[in-house]
Amino acid sequence: MTDQEIQKLVCRAVVSDQFREQLLGAGRAEMLRASGLDAREQEVLLSIQAETIEDFAASIDRTIRQWKRAALRRTPVETVPVRGLVAIEIPRRRN
Repeated sequence: MTDQEIQKLVCRAVVSDQFREQLLGAGRAEMLRASGLDAREQEVLLSIQAETIEDFAASIDRTIRQWKRAALRRTPVETVPVRGLVAIEIPRRRN
């Protein structure tokens, strides 16, 4: 999920009553199609059941955290010895 685009969406909903009503109401699907978000992001945002912008934002935050944790688990790691300490795993360096 594109953090910046999602944050813009929530910020806009916080400051605009009309936008917030669309986002939390029946106009959500149409609004998201015009948002530039990809199909997966739109699907996730459409699946959120929230009556308030606070609940909507909290659901988005949980989803983004889950996606980031999943991405970290898929990231290749290398073991690096640290003198005087145990070896730790860090993401591999890109060349």
